[in-house]
Amino acid sequence: MKFKTVISSLILSFIFLVNVSMYAQNESIRITKNNTNSMLEYYALNNTEEAWEKNPFFLYFSPQENITGEEFSKLKGDVDGWVADWKVKKATSNKSILKKLFAKTRAKYLVNYNECSTFSLLLKEGTYDCLTGTLLFAHILKELDYEYEIKQLNSHVYIMVNDPQLGTTLIESTDVYGYINGKHAIANKIEDYQKRLDNSLLYVKYGLDLKEDLTIKDIAGLQYYNKAVAAYRVNDLSAARLSLYKASIITDSPRIPFLEEYLNESSVVVSAAK
Repeated sequence: MKFKTVISSLILSFIFLVNVSMYAQNESIRITKNNTNSMLEYYALNNTEEAWEKNPFFLYFSPQENITGEEFSKLKGDVDGWVADWKVKKATSNKSILKKLFAKTRAKYLVNYNECSTFSLLLKEGTYDCLTGTLLFAHILKELDYEYEIKQLNSHVYIMVNDPQLGTTLIESTDVYGYINGKHAIANKIEDYQKRLDNSLLYVKYGLDLKEDLTIKDIAGLQYYNKAVAAYRVNDLSAARLSLYKASIITDSPRIPFLEEYLNESSVVVSAAK
């Protein structure tokens, strides 16, 4: 149980404030066709900025194994159609649509919570986690021209949206009641998040109380971080390191060097046990 608790804390815990570029310069890892799961991933990780500019879905879908061109078009087309419908609703209404957008999007896409999910699994099966649910909402809000910020604490991710009609609104993808409006209600919710600090590995061990703004691109890249955690759970340290390196190509999140150190410590333990 202690092992599972530590790893669960790692998934949404942030880490030492170390420059991740040191990890990205790792000379022992190269992104090749042999260590990528598809030509999409190979292209996206070797041409990250170009891929992001051409189509963000290249990076949204990059972590998924063996996604086909047909699946890519179908899944992206479904989201595009959903966004187009809400663009019409937003343009033709003088009232806020954000609460309905939140409820309807959750009902349509977010079915089963499962840690370490990927964005394409969310769209195919409704299997989501905090990162991928946030990624979906962030993408939709961006396409609908809402101003928003993605916030991450030691153990949680949420979105703050500027609703033209109702003002600042908090969106939490993993909570069916995660649409929160009003200054005091939002403050109370964030205070509740802060109460979870005692369950954070980083806070308990290092006293780190992190409050970080993320970009939608960071969220896309952090899918690889969760894949690294999933690999570590089954003692596949090689796969964990590779996924962590892939994450570092897309995002400079400070959690990456922490997990790298954690993996290095695990290697020492494994080696000593042989």
